[in-house]
Amino acid sequence: MKKNIIFLLVLTFFIIGLNAQVDSLIIQESDLGLCTYDGKIVTSSSSISGWTGPGFIDAESGIGVAISWEIFVQNEGDYLLTWRYAFGGTSTNLRDSKLLVDGNIAVDTVYFPYTGSWSAWREIEPVQVHLTEGDHKIRLVSVRTSGLANIDYIKIYGNSVTAYECTPQYTLSVESNDSVRGTVLYSPVQDLYDKGTVITLHASANPGYFFQSWLGEEPSSDSIFSFPIKCNVHAIARFLPNSILSKIDTTIIGYATVQDDNGTPFLMTGGAEGDTVQATTLTELKTYLGSSTPYVVKFSGKLIDSAEIAVKSDKTLLGVGEIAHLQGIELSVNQARNVIIRNIAISHVHPKDAVEINGGSRNIVIDHCEFFSDREHGTDYYDGLLDIKNQSSFITVSRCAFHDHYKTILISSGDEQYGDTVIRVTFHHNYFFNCESRLPSIRFGKAHIFNNYYKNCNTAVNTRMGACVRVEKNYFDNVNTAVMSEYSTVSGQVQMIDNYFGTSNYITEPVCELSVPYQYLNYVNQVENLPLIVPGQVLITGVGSYKQSQPYEFSIEQNYPNPFNPSTIICYSLPRRANVSIKVYNALGREVTTVLNEIQNEGIHQVEFRAGNLSSGTYFIVIKANNQSIAKKAVLVR
Repeated sequence: MKKNIIFLLVLTFFIIGLNAQVDSLIIQESDLGLCTYDGKIVTSSSSISGWTGPGFIDAESGIGVAISWEIFVQNEGDYLLTWRYAFGGTSTNLRDSKLLVDGNIAVDTVYFPYTGSWSAWREIEPVQVHLTEGDHKIRLVSVRTSGLANIDYIKIYGNSVTAYECTPQYTLSVESNDSVRGTVLYSPVQDLYDKGTVITLHASANPGYFFQSWLGEEPSSDSIFSFPIKCNVHAIARFLPNSILSKIDTTIIGYATVQDDNGTPFLMTGGAEGDTVQATTLTELKTYLGSSTPYVVKFSGKLIDSAEIAVKSDKTLLGVGEIAHLQGIELSVNQARNVIIRNIAISHVHPKDAVEINGGSRNIVIDHCEFFSDREHGTDYYDGLLDIKNQSSFITVSRCAFHDHYKTILISSGDEQYGDTVIRVTFHHNYFFNCESRLPSIRFGKAHIFNNYYKNCNTAVNTRMGACVRVEKNYFDNVNTAVMSEYSTVSGQVQMIDNYFGTSNYITEPVCELSVPYQYLNYVNQVENLPLIVPGQVLITGVGSYKQSQPYEFSIEQNYPNPFNPSTIICYSLPRRANVSIKVYNALGREVTTVLNEIQNEGIHQVEFRAGNLSSGTYFIVIKANNQSIAKKAVLVR
């Protein structure tokens, strides 16, 4: 009773002080002036009653939970603010908050006393604030882990107060991936930023490290970077040790190497910052790949099981030895970043996918791997060999074999997954054979599919739900339908560039244009050579029904990468057994090294040329076999 009398006295004195007729403004959940809220609006409840208007705000728990409003006052002066609220449960679970006006603390503590029930509503004693003429942002922020009370409305007492159209406001957090490696600064420093406020970030590397890029909603490779804020931003400065540069695989290209459509680089390191460990058992694989510590995990042998291995961020899984084969075992990459999976055969996984990339995972590479099952069990026995879904993006799948399977690769899991418009994926130099469909099937996102070899498949690329797919310089051999748009409510789109279709059916529209944000032209092979080149690059265990055909003539492909540093791959074919000599000459015609000199059997071969101490410049790779000689120009860039 005493508190109510004090409340009335305060309100009376405030009104007398204004010396004018006092208005009051109430802003409900559906009204102009309610801007943001951390929680949900409840409009019906079987356990809570007594609210006014359309509903009430059920705020989340936690410190920093907030609700914001925006108002306009015509006259400068003092104003009273109150809230109608309910606070049930436990009386000790306090719901105190602080009040911010235009980003500044106006009241350190606003008390919301226990009401005894979530259906017992009351207004708090008003708090007084001084407001200048114009619009103002009112923000109530929890200071207790229990969050805010349930809020029915805000009421403002004062002359000519009106609700105002909200100006979007956003939060900013800035940090380093490791404070030992470098420091970060930003300006201006505020709790909240109006939309369009220009933010400037500064990253400075400590000795022994270098700044690689900003990660987050506003990626950039500039250590000093400015941008107008347009969403909540969490910026992370990625610092890396100088020693990592010697461990980077320069043959990785595609979407995995960037962060956005502007081509902001992401350096794929996998687990190179951590220790290199050996794994031969399922337990060891689960332990190392599921750790939060970076690892290069070398795996050899064959494991047969029905299990799932979780792969966390900053990992390299590398198959070594004569065989590295997981049979019946799924690799699950979920909410992970910076993962490289290479030289692994995965087969006969039931009922799950062989590899699943999920939960917004980013910057993932799958390279020189083999995926297969069988087609004796029927269409629906096995799931996919590779699934990419739930906003996972910036992924490269290269030099892999996918064979003997029905529903091979699914990108985005349904016609309602509109968030998957962020998906970006590159497929290059993969070998698809004896597959029924989904090579890949993609909804919503964007895909660059180049220099792949398709053989003995029913359907290949299926673009759906507005996806944009650049199909470039691929070879389709005995494929019924090479490119299509089927089985979704909305068609996908294509950009067709210099493919060989043979007798395949294919669509050419609807048309889109995909400008890929990375360099790849030095890796592109001539379409007519793909049947020779691609099978020789991928991992084939021989378990499946595939039999590699032999080349008809002696040939050498352009080395890749080119330009290169420090190494490049030379791929060539022999129609019969021969003594093979590969030498490298400089621009003056002088021999600088011998890469190979031995007798080799017929077939497709590849060899690595490491430049060693050679200086930058143009070199000529000359291969001789069976009294024939072929030369290719290679460029070394230091």
